[in-house]
Amino acid sequence: MSQDDKARKLAIRQHFLARHEARKAAMFAEWEDNIREAIEASPIETRMTIEDGLAFLRTGGERKSRAH
Repeated sequence: MSQDDKARKLAIRQHFLARHEARKAAMFAEWEDNIREAIEASPIETRMTIEDGLAFLRTGGERKSRAH
């Protein structure tokens, strides 16, 4: 494989990865908007702010254990 072929393949891969990251970022932004809207429309009172709730969901929704 020539150096030109290797460079072309690398450029194609980098372009693909950049497009993939952009699509993923757009998808996460849309999900965040949907979650924010759902939280704001929720009639249930919560102790978390919207930002805290989103951070909680981003980390997998796991609660930190508390020592009582």
